[in-house]
Amino acid sequence: MKLLRWLTLCFLSLALTLWLGCCSWAPQIQAVTLNLAVSGMVRTAVEEIDQVYQQEHPHIWLNPIFAGAALIRAAVDQGEPFDAVWFADIAPLDVLQAQGLILPESRRELVTTDIVVIAAADSAVQLTDLHELASDRLKTVAMGNKDLSAGKYSHAILSRLGILQAVESKAVWAKVDVREVLRAVEQGEAEVGITFLPEAKASAKVKVLATVSPDLYEPLRSGAAVVKTSPHLQEMQAYLDFLSTDRAMAVFQKFGLRPLGS
Repeated sequence: MKLLRWLTLCFLSLALTLWLGCCSWAPQIQAVTLNLAVSGMVRTAVEEIDQVYQQEHPHIWLNPIFAGAALIRAAVDQGEPFDAVWFADIAPLDVLQAQGLILPESRRELVTTDIVVIAAADSAVQLTDLHELASDRLKTVAMGNKDLSAGKYSHAILSRLGILQAVESKAVWAKVDVREVLRAVEQGEAEVGITFLPEAKASAKVKVLATVSPDLYEPLRSGAAVVKTSPHLQEMQAYLDFLSTDRAMAVFQKFGLRPLGS
């Protein structure tokens, strides 16, 4: 009986030793966190795409920070630990490249979208002509300031229509992120707002009153690139490459974003 017990203990000890040995030799995949500074224009699409990507790459953790172009540029210039930047417009990417802060070969131009005027879903406001944004019957218009890509485009559109000063006099300003325009309309702080189509699609509390003619502004060209100081260049480039795949583009289109050239 003692011999049987001793043999059993020896067997268990050997099994444990072998198991520990296997574990020590098993390759350990280190988790990597990728910090992305991202335009709010693609917020809803990115949140869904990131879930898909992390399912396929469980060791990659994506940490998107959404902000306006000016804030993102300043953060990268000050050395904030971002692995990549992604703008609604290509111009800020050109500036960072000229400063030597991104890797030119990593650049990817991805999607475009429409600019729209929104109102609360239950609003009685109607808009048959964009010039009506300057009319006295509208008391408040939410729009981005020039630090935001949405604001830069809004200013260009209103200038071409000749109503910039009139609309600015009743503007509810978004200063940090385009999502502030959506929130202002949702919460009744503004009767209407000028924003990107994906923002309108992100909320059931608003509706699109009008889609701005693309003749009134330069085409949107959303672009991303790896920051030169990123410690995860290979992992970050793989993610940017994934954004051009059919799976990612299907998500973009779901939220009103189109591949460039379509």
